[in-house]
Amino acid sequence: MAEVTPPSGYEPPEPPAPPSPPTVATPPLPWEDPAYPRLEALYETARLVLFYPREAFSRMRPSVSLGKPIVFAIILGWIGIVVGQIYQWAFRATLASLMPAFFGRQDLVFSKFAAVVAVVTAPVWILCGLGLSTLVIHLFLLLYGGAQRGLETTFRTLAYSEAAYVFQVIPVVGGIIAVVWWLFVSILGLAQAHQTTTGRAAGAVLTPFVLCCVFVLAVVVLAGAAIFGALLHAR
Repeated sequence: MAEVTPPSGYEPPEPPAPPSPPTVATPPLPWEDPAYPRLEALYETARLVLFYPREAFSRMRPSVSLGKPIVFAIILGWIGIVVGQIYQWAFRATLASLMPAFFGRQDLVFSKFAAVVAVVTAPVWILCGLGLSTLVIHLFLLLYGGAQRGLETTFRTLAYSEAAYVFQVIPVVGGIIAVVWWLFVSILGLAQAHQTTTGRAAGAVLTPFVLCCVFVLAVVVLAGAAIFGALLHAR
């Protein structure tokens, strides 16, 4: 049989492209998923934020109401404050029993009253601290060129980062661990949420933190120098 030759200029049709694999949508944070039981969602979201921050903040939904991260921050921050106040009260009571000459009954009553006030007003201070830290850190994100998204993204990220303060339940060193872990989670969370580099996120978080530490240290040194000078003058 004679071979059939195609006409000049003829181009064979391209084979059909293989079907693309179906895209799997990233699930939202459990706390932002209404199908999750609330207590389980709280635990799972805190676990993701604390130990898998990049995954956690990649699942954060900007379309979800701000009320959800705010409530999350208040609950987790409140737990840390309550436990911290319990530890402080137990420490003062122990000192009072060991050194009754230095601690009167009025001191213990006042410290107990102060602890109750701190626990009751904790949500207000948590929100104030969250708002202030959001403004300051977002400003430094802008300065370092890392604010690829708006102020709301920074607020959501720092609100979920409050999960780090549950480490205050650890006696003695819990406060230090909570602060260090908050820095770690906030840096990775901001880098993921703003789609920026870890270095820029670290600069935005650490710069105000270092400046605050330097300011506190300067105040302590100046106060100590003033007290020392007063003592020398009194002699």
